[in-house]
Amino acid sequence: MKRLIPSFCLLLFFSASIAQSIRLTESRQSASILESSSVLVDKPGLTVTIDSLLKHPDHYRFVPLGKESTNAPMNRERWVRFVVQTAVPTTVYVGTDLSLLAPVNLYQVEGNQLTGKHSLGPPHKELFWVKAQFKSTRIAEVTLQPSKRYTFYWQSSSLPASVRIIPSQELTTFFLMEDLFGGFYYGFALIIILYNLLLFAQLRDPDHLTYAVWVALLGVNYGILEGYFNEWMPAYFSLFKRHFLSITFLSSADHVLFALLFLQVSQRSRLLWRLGLAIIGALVVGALCNVFVTNQDSLFTLLCSFAGALLDLLFSVLAGIVAIRQGFKPGWYFLLGILLIWLGAGYAMGPFPYTFTKAYSVMLASIAEIVVFTLALSYKVNLLKKQRENAIDQQLALAQLNQQLIERQNRELEEKVEQRTTQLQESLTTLRATQSQLIQQEKLASLGELTAGIAHEIQNPLNFVNNFSEVSTELVDELKEGPFQKLPDTDKEYAEEILSDLTQNLQKITHHGGRASAIVKGMLEHSRIGTGEKQSTNLNAVAEEYLRLAYHGFKSKDKNFNCQLITGFATDLPTVSVVAQDIGRVLLNLYNNAFYAVSQRVMQAQSGYAPMVWVSTRKEPGRLLLCVRDNGTGISETIHDKIFQPFFTTKPTGDGTGLGLSLSYDIVTKGHGGSLTVESQEGEGTKFVIQLPALS
Repeated sequence: MKRLIPSFCLLLFFSASIAQSIRLTESRQSASILESSSVLVDKPGLTVTIDSLLKHPDHYRFVPLGKESTNAPMNRERWVRFVVQTAVPTTVYVGTDLSLLAPVNLYQVEGNQLTGKHSLGPPHKELFWVKAQFKSTRIAEVTLQPSKRYTFYWQSSSLPASVRIIPSQELTTFFLMEDLFGGFYYGFALIIILYNLLLFAQLRDPDHLTYAVWVALLGVNYGILEGYFNEWMPAYFSLFKRHFLSITFLSSADHVLFALLFLQVSQRSRLLWRLGLAIIGALVVGALCNVFVTNQDSLFTLLCSFAGALLDLLFSVLAGIVAIRQGFKPGWYFLLGILLIWLGAGYAMGPFPYTFTKAYSVMLASIAEIVVFTLALSYKVNLLKKQRENAIDQQLALAQLNQQLIERQNRELEEKVEQRTTQLQESLTTLRATQSQLIQQEKLASLGELTAGIAHEIQNPLNFVNNFSEVSTELVDELKEGPFQKLPDTDKEYAEEILSDLTQNLQKITHHGGRASAIVKGMLEHSRIGTGEKQSTNLNAVAEEYLRLAYHGFKSKDKNFNCQLITGFATDLPTVSVVAQDIGRVLLNLYNNAFYAVSQRVMQAQSGYAPMVWVSTRKEPGRLLLCVRDNGTGISETIHDKIFQPFFTTKPTGDGTGLGLSLSYDIVTKGHGGSLTVESQEGEGTKFVIQLPALS
């Protein structure tokens, strides 16, 4: 709003000033110009140029600024004159900080001779590390010599709140402060916007959304006025500048809408609610109309902008007073925020020395207003939360009374039903367990008989295959030693080739016959599950005994095999009712698989690898756990579900039958009512966990 201030308010503060020369006594001295300036009396129809001013000075009358300037039309060109003298040679800047300022020409005169013409614009060079060309300050660089009297003429259609002589050091400091303050302001505004959008997303309260939009529009206004958008978005700055008044109208409309929602005007006064909606409609229409207005400096446009701001102020104050009178305490925060922003505007327009605080008093007041409004929203949220909590507490109290009555009436019935239900549940559980055991025993018996019969039927012809393959191998050997030697040399090569093929075929028959025999043997073992009687057994002793047995057995097959065995048996482990021979078979399978896995990883020749197998036991409520873990090759996650299926194996053909883990799984789960689980990571190792029910 800086471009809208001068004609209505600023010049009134200088009406008592007397034009006098400005004296600079040192190179770092700054001075305000308007207090020592005189303005040309406006005469309709009179064309004024710098040449006419210098040739015919007696035709024009300058008076101290403030006596005649307030009568000039809003968009009429103004001529302001001021005189500068300096005691030291220096280069200074004549300028003002107004990004929306109309074009300004500054003429430098010595005696009656024009010695320089300057156009006020952004600084044309880098000042230290500050990108000065993007700043809102409009300056002209002027070089002054000592003991000379310089007369300057300011030609423009607008007159800002302050025109100053600024040394370069002060200008650089001012730019740095402007950057720092601008970054703080927009960072603070962005935090407030994001915070309120987050609250809106969580609470769905339109107050927060309206408030976030208002803060955003306020930031856009200040970005245009202070020239920040010229730095951040230079390609679009002219567009923002063109629609500045429209954005101002929309900001006022959103502020009125925030007042309606925040102060809950619809619940307090229907008339005031309708008035607020009418003001919002008028401001939105004004914003749309300003889109098509080409002369943004016209008196009508200026009056419309002040009228919009005045409507916003009057309605907000009126709505705040009504809310406070009806006991709405957050209304005090609302009125305080409005008071702060208008105090800041008054300080900016007042006859006070030009400082950084005065230049940014409106933005400082805006920050204070945002803080106060944020506190008001927080207070309102807490107030509504407290009201809702009170209502919920009342509802809970009534619900508790009703619940107590219901509990008293149903307590006896529930106790009786619970007793009967417990009895029936125990009976049903016992019946199901017995039924399941009987069915499982029958299935296992039938399956065992079938498996044993099939295995025995296969075993006899398989024995013949194995025996005759061995005999045939011996016959081939005898043939090589006897008749083969009597053959002519021409036939020996062909006969030797045939005998070699026969030998290889017989070896394959012997190998696969042996594998088939192992499978049949595994099937026979599978059919004998559960044939022994369960006895109270020390699980630690069984685990340790079969660990040593399996290790020495595996080492006898591979003389170079070595592995570190680590045990962790629980000392307080109670005895468990198991068939010790069956559990031993399970442990042998698990141990042999672990030794095979670590031996395969040893063959990979990994640097720093040491094969290890861990065996541990522990007690948990209602069960005993036995864990067998290795750091071998591990099992792929894709085959975890198949690992306990019969005839499934991860070993190469001939190294395993695929019945060991299946047999172990049936022994633990079906024979002892426990569970067998596997945890493995390929390339890291495998862990098998046996869970057995503890003795009650």
